[in-house]
Amino acid sequence: MEQAFKHSFKALPQGELSLSVYNAGFQKCPPGYGWGPGVRDHYLLHYILSGRGYYETGNRTFVLCAGDCFLAPPDVPIYYYADEEDPWEYCWVGFSGAGAGPMLGRTPFTEERPVCHPRAGEELRRLLLEIYRARGNDWPAAVRMAGYLQVALGLLMERAGQAGREVSADYARQGALFLRQNYSRPIGIEEAARQVGVSRSHLYRVFRRELGMSPSTYLTRFRIHRACQLLRQSDLSVSAVAASVGYEDPLYFSRAFKREMGESPLSYRHREREGE
Repeated sequence: MEQAFKHSFKALPQGELSLSVYNAGFQKCPPGYGWGPGVRDHYLLHYILSGRGYYETGNRTFVLCAGDCFLAPPDVPIYYYADEEDPWEYCWVGFSGAGAGPMLGRTPFTEERPVCHPRAGEELRRLLLEIYRARGNDWPAAVRMAGYLQVALGLLMERAGQAGREVSADYARQGALFLRQNYSRPIGIEEAARQVGVSRSHLYRVFRRELGMSPSTYLTRFRIHRACQLLRQSDLSVSAVAASVGYEDPLYFSRAFKREMGESPLSYRHREREGE
């Protein structure tokens, strides 16, 4: 695993500017590294470069990976932390000023959905790193950093018109990721919807639109796919396989398996092993 590092800069306040950079930097986090729970006194925008992590706010947890952004507003309790197995690397900028709120109001970020997946992610990454490169505590540096920040926010504003489809795809992607990460326990679609931050019916609609199937079908197919791997590669009993992929009732698992695969789990195992 790549060694963790952190490069950051904290600027002196420039209250006369309508948009002022508070801090900037980039970091490869160690496993589980996080900040919070706590509140900031400024806006904070993170762009994920690689790996995976989690952003918690308002009793919701967002699972984030490369290409995702999250926005933390001032005075709102937040907690964000790196994944234990694939810790994220990100760049960030903290900022404040009278112009910050109105500008952010024209981006895809909302109180209900403080995350997005911008299509122009590479350009956003470049601009956030330019803010760090332009760092300094004199007026020219403050203006340069604010200039790059305005361009970055303008980039997000340009995508706001496309945000409906992008957010829909992001809901589906977040929901699918949550289901894949938690398939081995008896979870329900309500829990997935709650984690994504939408209603069950809305999650159903975006899954149908983006993935061509319901969340329940997606979860069942993923579980059966994992069950097939276990039946081929292990000597676990059918009951143990069922429990391993989130089915408490082995008979219900066998029926679900047969509906999906056209044969029983034992028949599948025998056929696959005879073909080896």
